[in-house]
Amino acid sequence: MNKIPGGLLIVIEGIDGAGKTTQAALLAQYFGQMGYPVLMSKEPTCRKWGAMLRESAAAGRFSPQEEHALFIADRKDHVEQVIQPALREGLVVILDRYFYSMAAYQSKTDEDVAAILAENEVFAPIPDCLFLLDVNPRQGIGRIRARGDAPNSFESETQLTHAAKVFRSIQQSGAVHLDGTAPVAKVHQEIRDYSMQVAQRKLD
Repeated sequence: MNKIPGGLLIVIEGIDGAGKTTQAALLAQYFGQMGYPVLMSKEPTCRKWGAMLRESAAAGRFSPQEEHALFIADRKDHVEQVIQPALREGLVVILDRYFYSMAAYQSKTDEDVAAILAENEVFAPIPDCLFLLDVNPRQGIGRIRARGDAPNSFESETQLTHAAKVFRSIQQSGAVHLDGTAPVAKVHQEIRDYSMQVAQRKLD
């Protein structure tokens, strides 16, 4: 197996319906076929704190303060128990959502976005590759309904419009903005090629 020194952390972000889960699965399959050990995960997780957040999306959201605390607790647990051990083992770690989603969905102002990112960057590793899939919020809602789901309390058009704006504003090393409305195969190729370039640089 082609283990990577320090591992490779890949994050796929975007509003609901942007195609994140599909692209994460395709990328995991690709790296596996290329002989790399892969760990796929998502946020909120299905662990203690994340399960509470997932249930609240349908049953009724917590207060902003409670929600914020649960997201941080879930991510700290995720980092300590899942992400960091996998990276130490040299795995390719692929995340469907990360703390950028928290900034997109929990913020109201640019100052909120900056504060949330800064709070998370203290303990959460920065991704080697950050892919931000951009789709129109109405199209995102249409995709949610097309797969047989009803939009939850995080998925109103107003909420998704704000989240999309935040995702578009994120500029950092390793961030790649992609057209989420492009064919699935084209998006996958762009994600795959960039990720493999970064992997090769870490191996050299």
